[in-house]
Amino acid sequence: MKLTIEQIEYVSNYVKSFDIKWYELQVEFTDHMVNSMEEIWEKDPELTFHQVKQNAANKFVGDSSFKSVEEERKRISQKLYRKVQWKMITEYLKFPKIFGSILLVYLAYTFSAYFVSPQKYLAVLFSSLLLIGLPSFYYWWKSKEIDGKIFLTLETLNPSPWVFSFPSLGMATTRQLKQELLQYQWLVLFFCCIWVLGILISITAIHLQKKTNENVKKQYQLT
Repeated sequence: MKLTIEQIEYVSNYVKSFDIKWYELQVEFTDHMVNSMEEIWEKDPELTFHQVKQNAANKFVGDSSFKSVEEERKRISQKLYRKVQWKMITEYLKFPKIFGSILLVYLAYTFSAYFVSPQKYLAVLFSSLLLIGLPSFYYWWKSKEIDGKIFLTLETLNPSPWVFSFPSLGMATTRQLKQELLQYQWLVLFFCCIWVLGILISITAIHLQKKTNENVKKQYQLT
């Protein structure tokens, strides 16, 4: 038995009532509920609409809740994002892009010779990551909503953790190793490599944000 437009709208509002704010999850959960309700009603047409709705909800979430299903989707989305981004980063460590990465490390390490204090030089390097990361943060902030709708997929791309934490962690670590940096040049080289990694994270983040944004617009036919 097919649900009417009014009944589907009711189911959609029912899903939203559980504070499911992400648009793609609202659509997914509503579609799942509607399909399940139609199957249940087909087998037992004597049931009322609300009985069918409750049976479908119980079947969908089991002993958990819509919110717990949302949290699970969030964890899966974050895991997928990290996997995709690290795959993109590794492309810069393969031929021929690796030459550009090596050149950046070489230039960063070479310029360290112009600083008396390696720790201060590395502090400047890691501080620059804040400026380098700001464009990706700005792009995410500007495009995190599409036509007034918010998406878990786009929220997962939030670069705030690494834009602000990564440079701070780098500066704090080099400050703790101030004396060691004077004794061991390989440590300076190591942190130059970490700095380049930060740049690669920023570059791939912007690329992934744009690509994901385009895919979301295309999938949900938004402008």
